[in-house]
Amino acid sequence: MMDWYQIKKHIYYTNDDYVRDIIAFHLKRGAMTAIYNYICKTPFLSMEESIKDFADCIEHGVHNQIITVFLYNKPVIRWYLNSTEQLEMDIDVRFVNSLNVHNKICEFLTGLSCLIDDDIYILDDVIKEKSSILMAFKPQTPPQIIEGNLRLQQET
Repeated sequence: MMDWYQIKKHIYYTNDDYVRDIIAFHLKRGAMTAIYNYICKTPFLSMEESIKDFADCIEHGVHNQIITVFLYNKPVIRWYLNSTEQLEMDIDVRFVNSLNVHNKICEFLTGLSCLIDDDIYILDDVIKEKSSILMAFKPQTPPQIIEGNLRLQQET
């Protein structure tokens, strides 16, 4: 079991662009609305007020919208609405400053994985051809920190 110092060093290091990518592939129909509703119902999360008509946005296609998700009023997660078939978020690691914040992110992503019935990964960098998987969240399974060199082959 890793302590906070090891988790911060392994996942939330800040010697790059301060961002860790969250990704899930092959979302089912209606998953985006389910994710939105899940965030709305999660007590320690909130969203920026600018996204008022989410259902309309989803119905008419998702095109380059970004929703900031606040964890305890800090802008920790950005949700990129680029595709209804892929979950794209990132974590601003500058705000992940305690084991409690890390555990809440894990709680959120574990619940989200169960909700969408799909695997969710935290990656070091989604732009690379083969991104390193830092954590995996699988339905009905505890979160897993990946300590080896497991890489995600980009799926398109």
